[in-house]
Amino acid sequence: MRSFPLRLAPALVALAALADGPGGGVRDPAWSPDGQLLAVSFLDQIWTLTPDGEASTALSRWPTEQPIVERDPAWSTDGRRVVFAADRGDGFDLFTVDSGGGGPERLTFLPGDERWPSWTPDGRVLFAYRATDQWDLYVVDAAGAAPGAPATPVALAETPDDEMQPRVSPDGTRVAFAATRDAIPRDVDIWVMPLAARGDRSRDRALEGSRRVVRAHGADAHPSWAPDGRRLAFYAMRQGVGSVWIASLDPRPGDGAEEGGRSRERPQAPPVLLSRYGGQPAWSPDGRTIMVANLPDEAATYNGDPLRTREEPPPLFAMGRAFRLRTLPAPRAPDEGVVSVATTARPDRARWLLAFDRVWETLRSLYYAEPPTATTWQALGATYRPRAARARSEQELEAIVDAMIAEQPLVKQEVTSPSAIVVSAHPLASQAGVRVLEDGGNVVDAAIAVSFALGVVEPDASGIGGDGMALLYLNGMARPTLIDFKDQSPSHATLDNPAIRRDGRIVADGPAAVNIPGVVAGMDYLFKKYASNDVTWERLLAPAIGYAETGVVLDGTLPTTMATARALVEKYDETTRIFLPNGRVPREGERFVNRDYGATLRTLAAEGAKAFYEGSIAKRIAADMAQNGGIIGAEDLAQYRAIERVPLQGRYRGHVVWTAPPPVSSGAALIETLQILGHHEPPLDATFRSDADYFHYAIEATKARDPMRHVADPARWTVEVDPHLTDEHAQSLFRTIRRDRASRFVDSGAEDDQEDESAAEEVSSLGRGTTAFVVADTAGNMIVVTQTLSTWGGSFYVSKGLGFLYNNHLKSHRTTRGTYGQLLPLTRSSTTNAVSLVFERGQATRPLLGVAAAGNQWIVPSVLQTIAGVIDGGLSAQQAVEAPRFLVERDPSDAQRTAARVQIEDRFPADVLADLVARGHRFRKIGRKGEVRYGYASAALIDWQRRVVAGGADPRRSHAATAWQPPSSARRVP
Repeated sequence: MRSFPLRLAPALVALAALADGPGGGVRDPAWSPDGQLLAVSFLDQIWTLTPDGEASTALSRWPTEQPIVERDPAWSTDGRRVVFAADRGDGFDLFTVDSGGGGPERLTFLPGDERWPSWTPDGRVLFAYRATDQWDLYVVDAAGAAPGAPATPVALAETPDDEMQPRVSPDGTRVAFAATRDAIPRDVDIWVMPLAARGDRSRDRALEGSRRVVRAHGADAHPSWAPDGRRLAFYAMRQGVGSVWIASLDPRPGDGAEEGGRSRERPQAPPVLLSRYGGQPAWSPDGRTIMVANLPDEAATYNGDPLRTREEPPPLFAMGRAFRLRTLPAPRAPDEGVVSVATTARPDRARWLLAFDRVWETLRSLYYAEPPTATTWQALGATYRPRAARARSEQELEAIVDAMIAEQPLVKQEVTSPSAIVVSAHPLASQAGVRVLEDGGNVVDAAIAVSFALGVVEPDASGIGGDGMALLYLNGMARPTLIDFKDQSPSHATLDNPAIRRDGRIVADGPAAVNIPGVVAGMDYLFKKYASNDVTWERLLAPAIGYAETGVVLDGTLPTTMATARALVEKYDETTRIFLPNGRVPREGERFVNRDYGATLRTLAAEGAKAFYEGSIAKRIAADMAQNGGIIGAEDLAQYRAIERVPLQGRYRGHVVWTAPPPVSSGAALIETLQILGHHEPPLDATFRSDADYFHYAIEATKARDPMRHVADPARWTVEVDPHLTDEHAQSLFRTIRRDRASRFVDSGAEDDQEDESAAEEVSSLGRGTTAFVVADTAGNMIVVTQTLSTWGGSFYVSKGLGFLYNNHLKSHRTTRGTYGQLLPLTRSSTTNAVSLVFERGQATRPLLGVAAAGNQWIVPSVLQTIAGVIDGGLSAQQAVEAPRFLVERDPSDAQRTAARVQIEDRFPADVLADLVARGHRFRKIGRKGEVRYGYASAALIDWQRRVVAGGADPRRSHAATAWQPPSSARRVP
């Protein structure tokens, strides 16, 4: 944790005026051995309290007045000491303190972080440690090596996996912990392994005796032993919903299994649900009670959001029941006898100030470390920090923080041009497009260069192994046109083909999961029909070739994907060689080189797109697929064609909106939702964060729209979308919305699952990896493109010597016979795409806004909210892209699947949310206070009066808007 550069006067801190104790702010419960007290972290300070929340006492007294972040208390087995983790500004270290309170003594001195300590009966402390990235289990003698000399911690085991949150069994012979061992991406399981006696440093014995307690898709954490040592309580995150479960450790007779030298006994019975109040459990010493400190629900899938900071936010500002303490009888029927515990702890004002400082500092380090926004953010901190110092409750503090966040400066500065602009997911890709404009190319030429460059600099999201759509308007056109280069299922892709199944499901990774790619054909079609003819094909590929051969300096996006999906990457030799250089995940700031991709692009540049579908590259693809279990053949590649289609047309407040037609349904969904919302009249310049009514109607419009179940490849099925796009239909749906009450979905949506029988576990925790970009000029030429590999990382398969990742879109086809979108040979995939153009009101030849987005289920909401921000809110392109996002989804905790839940970035004011909660809406916050998180949009906005085009580049990943400034005003606009 970094310290805040602005300080309160010491006298003000010393006042330590008591604040009202909040209902929340509590985590990390731990029972004393006699069961008379609990230690908890309350507002990141260790307190002891009685089980009913009374008799609260702050435990540690530091020699400094600066508040310290204190976490993870654990009692010694004799009850005389408490060990905990504390961050004094340079990472977490372990400290011990007398259980009656006093000055802490430092126990560990390692560089990095030490967390989650647990005592052994013989006076050792187990804990998790990371020097940089990976958590490992360590043990240290709490008594020290000699009087006055700290002991040296020793690793319990050496594995390539994260191992966290150790808890020593009551008899001291075993340790339970959370680990990513043998797990699919984003899964964490609870394991148990033997704990060697003092002096025994054998690591092999621990590994050989380790076993997984429960294997289920999701993230398990925070194990807590029953006093008899035969059961474990643990926190489980399943499909984004938290809960607490009990698992038995008694093995079935003869059911031990040896896998790779490690014993993995299964529990006697499946785990039993204890509570739907998900959180950290702590089992009382008498075995009768389990205390749970509730945690906020976390994202169930990885959706391309880069890991930008390792610091945990303060335990505040969550929706609903998070960071509350509850006690349950153990075990009974789920939640039987649950009682909320309201602590009487009264933090001093310095604790509220510390929470404010942590929010401010995190946002500074993420977004506002450099001029010019650094000055603005410092000034906001100086304005609001004194107010935070006077806060007396979580509610008061949140109102102050919300007010500051409402004034957040833009993360990315507005970029405008009197000529043309390129907005894409990476600065180098945007630069590639601008270089083509400088060479005399038009917006189509620039888009082709951007497309190929993105496949190199953002290879986990798109590339020549993927597909996409391009929506285009050029001067002189009667209307926009759309180029469909969605991928196709191979000719042998049938439901009864065993080559595409694994464990009874459609494969989701590897060569058998690949559809026929369409990106090269799409770019070739654009080049031959709509390019300027002033720039050669070779020149358009040159930037991408250079990036591949000389390398690019990585930001945090690709390393996060590779770390998340490492188990999938390591299944394939070529993928491992390229994307895990030297056997490890590449790091931000390192140079990433992909010479194989460069060589493939050179072949494309020299031989044209035909090389990919009929020539030398096609032959290598077909041979590799035949050798390694893929089903794409030479004939599949040779028959592929990009298709030009008429885009869908709708209206929003008098503006004509054009967007993606079938085979995708997302364009029709976008128009229908906009037209429903268009019947609500918000105040002038209303935004979703400023007007609760407007926000309510936007949520309800999303629920009211039709499910679009009969939209798929129009070459295979009869597709009728026009009835959904009439204003009369939108008005009839609008009438179903009540201003004072949130509605439910009209049905369960079971038929909406595109991947009902597929979606293998290995990739189901990874969202779809997509990229979106826009090129526009002030003459009104505009192209919007979205291209994708499906999952972030696609199929994780690379053909030998070719260098690019393939898509894994085969899994996107439905497996229920007779349904729209069923898996059939040579069928185009129907995955989400919402490339959109919005025209000036009453001007059929003047495009106003071009926008597209990436981010799986966030694509349509991001496009819709950007359009609404510009038209209704009067926002600039950059303001609209950075505005707080929300996503309406089915509530995964509702068994009927008709209740709705709204995911929101935590940038909406608490009073607006309270208004909507009173109407029946349920919210789930994602990310930190003030963080921009999901939905990765690119936008371009033309100001026809000023003849200026502005870009909207999303800071949620690494987007960049780059302006083309011609050398003289006399130079023509392409």
